[in-house]
Amino acid sequence: MDDMDLPGHQGTITDLRPHCDCGWVADRHFATRDEAVAHWLRGHALPAVEAEPPGWLLVKSDVLREQVEVLIKTRPDVALKLLTEIESWHRPLTQRAVAAARTGGASWNEVGQALGVTRQAAHERFRGLS
Repeated sequence: MDDMDLPGHQGTITDLRPHCDCGWVADRHFATRDEAVAHWLRGHALPAVEAEPPGWLLVKSDVLREQVEVLIKTRPDVALKLLTEIESWHRPLTQRAVAAARTGGASWNEVGQALGVTRQAAHERFRGLS
């Protein structure tokens, strides 16, 4: 079933109803397999994949974190300088991303979920941006 395999999502069709290995199930049955596949792809898999950061960028992030960990052990003074540099662009980028999300219609709950905090915490921290 190559047409129903995307990163993190393997789809199947049972009785013309699409399912995904992540737990998603379509709310209805379709007339044909092609319609069911199209619904899985457009209605679930592509939006789910697009909602995640690109894998190549996560790899770069992991490499940076690992290299900072080495610096902390071997040259903590250099690690502190690097972390100060990262923080100088991390905060403004986070603020711009929150502002863009809110301008695009994201709720405080959605912003909080993306940041891994509660709706209230996100609102408290960033309410002056929107």
